[in-house]
Amino acid sequence: MKKLLDYIFFLRPALFPPVWTIVILGARAADVREGGSPITSLGFSAIPTDLVLLLLFSTLLYGGVYTLNQVFDIESDKQNKKLFFLAEGMISVKSAIVLTVILDLVAVIGAFTLGLWVGLLFSFIVVLGILYSHPRTNFKGQPSHGYWSNAVGHGIVPFMIGWAAFGDIGLEAALKAVPYMFGVGAIYLNTTLPDRDGDRAVGKITHGVRWGIKKTMQASVFLVVLSIITAQMAGDFAYLLASLISLPFFVMAAAASKKEAMPRIILSTKIAIIVLSLSASIYLPYYLAVLIIGFNLSRVYYKSRFGLDYPSIR
Repeated sequence: MKKLLDYIFFLRPALFPPVWTIVILGARAADVREGGSPITSLGFSAIPTDLVLLLLFSTLLYGGVYTLNQVFDIESDKQNKKLFFLAEGMISVKSAIVLTVILDLVAVIGAFTLGLWVGLLFSFIVVLGILYSHPRTNFKGQPSHGYWSNAVGHGIVPFMIGWAAFGDIGLEAALKAVPYMFGVGAIYLNTTLPDRDGDRAVGKITHGVRWGIKKTMQASVFLVVLSIITAQMAGDFAYLLASLISLPFFVMAAAASKKEAMPRIILSTKIAIIVLSLSASIYLPYYLAVLIIGFNLSRVYYKSRFGLDYPSIR
């Protein structure tokens, strides 16, 4: 049982909610655009089956992205003292690669059953994940490549995956995904800051390493402002509300002293993810229950396995 749980949490389920949230909001936007009612659930049977399958396959897809990333990030994870599964030999590299291939195959094949565009977008994420993590291409170790990989791969594409399952892909879908590109980009910049020392030690050049804390946070604030403007233009009021609530926390982090900066940076990232997830829960109330249950199960696992208070909302 312990080994099975290790493999489940090796997929990094704490990173799934941002992807799920954007998929749900993309699906909801397309459903409304196609003349349907906003996706809501007054009872379990009201949740569209295709949406459940889409979220399941998305989980497998991004789980494969995260496992592959860990295969090529063993040294930096050791430096940053996180993600112990490969760094401490709890899971072998061979097993990790086999698991990644299985996850990718099941996810992509399943996605094509939901639609051609869904399958193509899933395939794109698989390719992008390889380019991001593999040492020969090393998108993760280059500031511009790392930024765009995350802004597109975790912002635009999840939204369009949700849209593609419930509507026709076109220019409108791409334009409505733009706020998510900026928002996810802002969060990505934040995440490069806590790992600066470890990344620098292994030669990984992120925005946090190249620009430092102050400039990176200023860029994050600028991106959040852009996401607010584009959300208003797109008429995406769920995202607009979430970004307006998040903006003050990004501003406070950017204005903080060096001593106070890191806790505020981490808090601004968490607030952004939590508020957007709550926005998605308005349209899919059972989603909130999934998030709460998943959060608490993850805390129990990490506390019992590693003695860590992770994940946390503080």
